[in-house]
Amino acid sequence: MKAAVFADLRFLVVDDDISSIEGLSHLLGRLGAIKVSMARSGHEAFEILAKSRQRFDCLISDVFMADGNGLELLHQIRTTSVARSFRPDMSIVLMSGMASATIADTARRLDANAFIVKPFTMHKLQATIAASRRRAFPLNRDRYIQIDTKELQVA
Repeated sequence: MKAAVFADLRFLVVDDDISSIEGLSHLLGRLGAIKVSMARSGHEAFEILAKSRQRFDCLISDVFMADGNGLELLHQIRTTSVARSFRPDMSIVLMSGMASATIADTARRLDANAFIVKPFTMHKLQATIAASRRRAFPLNRDRYIQIDTKELQVA
């Protein structure tokens, strides 16, 4: 995927650290993205997704946040009725400064399109987004609902 393609994509970046949001938004801009929205929590991101008249193409969310972590956000996107208005092919990229097999497994079971470990380079981000856009899943709300909410908790 060439950087020029990013100009046509709408991104939602979610992180409780403003410097991380700004840094990621800057990297996306260098990759050609011009439609980047930001949220400081999973709850705020879900509200933005639910109320937006335009659908997002890619959501990039930190896993560890003080108010609504990335796994909870992903679960909410996959299971709630309001999520029917989201793009079914919206790619969801989770990011974290800590690589954890448990978190990665839960993200996989919730059909996250990609997982990236911070810090990452612009080229790694570009490759991850490109790969995430190529992965599509038949959404299965019944399977997502069966995931124990204890698995969504991160410390």
